[in-house]
Parts: sequence; C-alpha cells; structure tokens
Amino acid sequence: MRRFSSPAAPVVAGATSLLLAVSGTTVATAADLSATGSVSSVGSAGSANPVDALVNGARDMVYSVTDSEFVRAPLAHGILELNKSTPVVILGAQINEDCSLPQVLEDRLDAATTLLKSHPSNPVIVTGGTSNQCPDTSEAQAMEKGLQQRGVTNRVVLENEAWNTLQNVEYTAGTIKQLGGTAIVVTSDPHYIRALKNYRDAGIRAFGYVGGKG
Repeated sequence: MRRFSSPAAPVVAGATSLLLAVSGTTVATAADLSATGSVSSVGSAGSANPVDALVNGARDMVYSVTDSEFVRAPLAHGILELNKSTPVVILGAQINEDCSLPQVLEDRLDAATTLLKSHPSNPVIVTGGTSNQCPDTSEAQAMEKGLQQRGVTNRVVLENEAWNTLQNVEYTAGTIKQLGGTAIVVTSDPHYIRALKNYRDAGIRAFGYVGGKG
C-alpha cells in the first residue's frame, strides 16, 4: 500500500495486523465462547481468565508500538485510507478570554488539517464545551471555524458539552462506535497518553496524531 511506503511500513503493517487480532478476535476454544463471542470465565468463580490476561497483555504491547512517535503518523494515514468512515477526533482546550484560540488548540488544528486534507472523505469530530471566558462560543464551534479557515472540507460533527477529557470521551464514544469503533484522536504531547487511555477504557480502538505541546 502506498501509504505505507515509508521506513516505518513494516512496523506499522505488523502492528496493525497484530492489534486487529488481539482487539477484534479473542482466542478461545468453542466451549469457552459465550453467545456474544467473548471468553467465559475459566476455573473457580471469580477467578481471572488467563486467556483474557494474555490478550490484554498483547494489546498493551501493540499499543506501545502504535503510540510511538515513529509509527503514529503513518499508522493514522493508513487507518483512514483503509476505512473512510473512521473519524478524526480533535480534542478541545480552553478558549482565551477574548475568544481567540490558545496556541495549544491552534497546534492541534494545524496537525488535524495536515491529516484531513489527505483524507477528505473521513468525518471529523470536534469536542469541547463553553467556558466562563467565552460563553457564547464553544470550543467545538471555534475549532470548526478554525478548520474552515484552514480549507478543510471534511464533514464536521460538533460535540458542544464536554468540559474535560473524560467528558470528551463520554460524549463522543457513541458516535465513534456507530462509525465502526475506531478513531484517530488529535491532541498534543503529553496529553495524548491520557486521552488514548481514556478512549480505550471506553471500548474505542483509539490511535493518536499529535500536534504541539500541552
């Protein structure tokens, strides 16, 4: 695939294949599978399933690769190229008192623009509510305007209520799951570490695309 023509290609392709294996398919015998395809508990009541522990450990190992600086960008491009329904989620940050965007949010929008202009068919979700400093404009509305000013033409979904990262996740997870359950999350360094964990804890296959510091 042309998107994987960089030196990171073998690592990205391998990490993607393994991640899909450990996150989308659980290893078990037929007798262990429940009606929903999840692994049932093995052994005495309340005991941990060793297969689940193995799968979770493998998933964590794969995420340690996909979250690395070397892999993040080509992996994000590859995922968006493979599935035009996968959304790009841009996390908000508090707007300045004069309703201008803080540098951290400008950096996130610049990073997202680079990604979205290569994938104009993928939807983008902007998430962030209003603040006392600028009560008439939500972070999401400001980000939508910022994307338009940068020439982004992707379909934009606004989430105007979230006040923090956990609410970003809570208020966008349903939409992401309707779109297939995978998302490219655009935020800054080191915030992406916590944001990706929060999304993954909510059952989202989240991958990062990083712009700026904060």
